[in-house]
Amino acid sequence: MFPLGMVLYPGTTAPLHLFEPRYRQLLKDVREDDGRFGIICAIPGVDERALPAGRVGCIAEVRDVEMLDDGRANILVDGRERFTLDRFVADAAPYHVAEVTTFEDEAGDSPVAVAVASDDVVSNFRRVVRAVHTLNDDDDPPPSLPDDPAQIAFAIAGMVDFDLAQRQALLESRSPMARLTLVDGVLRKVLPDLELRAAMHKPKG
Repeated sequence: MFPLGMVLYPGTTAPLHLFEPRYRQLLKDVREDDGRFGIICAIPGVDERALPAGRVGCIAEVRDVEMLDDGRANILVDGRERFTLDRFVADAAPYHVAEVTTFEDEAGDSPVAVAVASDDVVSNFRRVVRAVHTLNDDDDPPPSLPDDPAQIAFAIAGMVDFDLAQRQALLESRSPMARLTLVDGVLRKVLPDLELRAAMHKPKG
């Protein structure tokens, strides 16, 4: 288990820099196993082993490893399924070990409504990307998004500047519709200013 000051989402990729001896050992151990470990967002002022039961985290699967000469490592991990923390357990390993329970979406959202909401969120996200690219004189194509509407909010949140509390709330949501609504609210809040600045932007050169 790796408590961090970040939130990892299913279906997203994140870079990590491992320098503490305990997490160098964690990397060694998971590479000898299935390459997976848990990432859970730390709470400021709360001891790592005092994180409350029920806190939601995400399984990370190691995709790529760059070992440095001094033993540190830069790695890329892919977010897999979510889990809830049951309890930390005593273990000889120098890093935290815990029992967890798989955490999945609840049934209830209308697939048609989720698909429609997803289309709206994707449209607003593309508008944000266009405005940002204009401001940065960037000709790169927009980032790709998953086909599954239930994963759209996670993918966008992994690329947009949400605050940590919003990120954790999104991870804890068991409703695709609620996640889309949260992300859409953030996008709509920043869109007017971004598009106005983009319209007034004069390209360099």
